[in-house]
Amino acid sequence: MVGEGIGYAGTAVHKVAVPALAVLYLNASTGQVALLAFAATVPALLVSLPAGVLVDRHPARAVLITTDLAAAAVALLIPAAAVLDMLTMPLLYSTALALGSLSVLHTAASMAAIPLLAGSRQFHRANSHFTAVITTAGVTGSALGTVLVATAGPARALVADVLSFVISAWCAVRAQGLPAPGQSQAARRPMLDEIREGLRYSAGNRVLRPLFLTLIGTGVGSGLTTTLLAYHLLTTVRVGTTGLGSIMAAGSLGGLTGALIAPRLVGRYGSGTVLAVGFVVHALMQMPPIVATPGPVWLTVLTLAGFGHFAAATCVGTTQRTVQQWYSPPRLRARVQQTALWLINGFRPLAALAAGAFALFTSVRAVMFIGILVLLLFAATLWCSPVRRLTAKDGGIAQ
Repeated sequence: MVGEGIGYAGTAVHKVAVPALAVLYLNASTGQVALLAFAATVPALLVSLPAGVLVDRHPARAVLITTDLAAAAVALLIPAAAVLDMLTMPLLYSTALALGSLSVLHTAASMAAIPLLAGSRQFHRANSHFTAVITTAGVTGSALGTVLVATAGPARALVADVLSFVISAWCAVRAQGLPAPGQSQAARRPMLDEIREGLRYSAGNRVLRPLFLTLIGTGVGSGLTTTLLAYHLLTTVRVGTTGLGSIMAAGSLGGLTGALIAPRLVGRYGSGTVLAVGFVVHALMQMPPIVATPGPVWLTVLTLAGFGHFAAATCVGTTQRTVQQWYSPPRLRARVQQTALWLINGFRPLAALAAGAFALFTSVRAVMFIGILVLLLFAATLWCSPVRRLTAKDGGIAQ
């Protein structure tokens, strides 16, 4: 997990440096910055499902090494172009799209490696540790990226991103105990057929079907609630950049806390209860920004809500990923995993575009409120589904 943490930290540096590079050096407009963000996130919609097939076909270690080295080569293009005075927005769009695609494939392999390395009784603890590592890496990388951009400039800061990919690849080379997938060359079918098989299994399983339906609502609802959140907090609630930083820091701490306590909560209350309650808490913790007004009291409330929001999100995330692994046969595990990521992350960019359009005709508060209603509506479906009766330790359904 050390290599994965370093890789995620480098990616966080990238997320800080590239927008700064676009705005400060290329004078990018708001539309161009939005397009840059879209190019980085749209691979979740386009690549997630094929990534599941590729990871089910090929050894996870080979995928991890290949994607890390390819990402290092792509990331190096930006500082090289800056040195040669050849940096353009089309180059940033292209690299964002390429790195986003490689990130989806790499994440698919790293998540698929977890059940290969952990026994079935340790799935949840392994997922929890993985989420804790990448959450910590994201916070550390964002802070490092801010310092590097301020001291060395955004182009030079991206050298850290390149190095992180190289170190991550080296760690993957040294990783042991990752068996190859069970699918033989002769058993392979056209990619579309294998994608459909993963989708059919996910839709046909009585536990995964309602869970994945809730993930669709989470992707759409989160896209509506978070796209304009920073804008709303800065312009309407007037928390200031320091206040916004405090809210984000509390969210990061909440994410780490949620990942670490999830196995204990599941051990005491069961997976079904943690999921059913967690999705509701995740939605309700996004209500305070809608009703907040300027002032220190509301800033405190928003900070606590940010902590609770991300604590619930990571607690639910690790638990539902563990349930997927319990209920997926090994030969389909990566495809089921990528179906879930496709549903929650693939719909988010589309919801973000919708949020911007709705805000033109209503208000930011109205858009965020609609997002919370979507989250609660889909979360309610779990309470009447078999997911609600999942037991604590083995993924079985209580009778």
